[in-house]
Amino acid sequence: MQIWAFHGMRRSGNHVVLNWTGLTNSAFFLNDILQREQVPALLGDPFGTKAFWHWFPRFCARRQQRRMLRETGWKLMARGLCISLEDWPIDRPIFTPWPRRCRHILLLRDPLNMFASRIRMKGGMHLLYGGERADTYFQNSIALWKMHAREFLGETDRLHGHVGIYYDRWVVDPDYRAEIAASLCLVPDEGALNRVAAEGGGSSFEGMSPLGEDAIARRLSRHDQLEGEEKQLFARVTADGELMRLRERVLERVYASAQCRQVA
Repeated sequence: MQIWAFHGMRRSGNHVVLNWTGLTNSAFFLNDILQREQVPALLGDPFGTKAFWHWFPRFCARRQQRRMLRETGWKLMARGLCISLEDWPIDRPIFTPWPRRCRHILLLRDPLNMFASRIRMKGGMHLLYGGERADTYFQNSIALWKMHAREFLGETDRLHGHVGIYYDRWVVDPDYRAEIAASLCLVPDEGALNRVAAEGGGSSFEGMSPLGEDAIARRLSRHDQLEGEEKQLFARVTADGELMRLRERVLERVYASAQCRQVA
């Protein structure tokens, strides 16, 4: 069985990209798995590594999953399994080993726009999920973006053979999207770019409001839309020299030509 493992951070455009791949419809799709362990893992709490083929049958034995299997389980044989992992530290393996036929996809968004969305989301994602450990949650989120960036750049090899997607170029460059689709051997749904993904509550800034003609410009300038105390918290992101240097290296890699950089 083919497995597609989609790795990204919350507020990185996960759902619109997933919908674009077509895998949410053609494959048996499990969204944001291991939710109960996700926040503790980001906070640095210990968790037990699982064997995938030990975890998967037990996960499917749950009532909700049994209902999904009855309705759409045929997709497992037709296209395979697509799983989504959000905010998971990739240096702490979830499954050991991953199945042999597993294709890893790593989504990375510009940290300025991503953290702006996390800061704006429902009064602050760090407060929503971190609670009394909100400061640790925020700081560990910065560390996680850097971890994903190093994997994206090829400095680490924790998601062996992964296909990297840089959201901020993906959303504006059809040629870039075509390259990604070809590398994954997928027929994408370009119409997904014009729909607000309902999963995750839509945009941190606009909820489920229609995109509008300036939607792309807004998506790429979230950090300019912060206000008051939000800007003070955002300053912790821009003050992280290591993050900003990694950001520049990612931009150099993604926008290899001056023409591509100008489009972004």
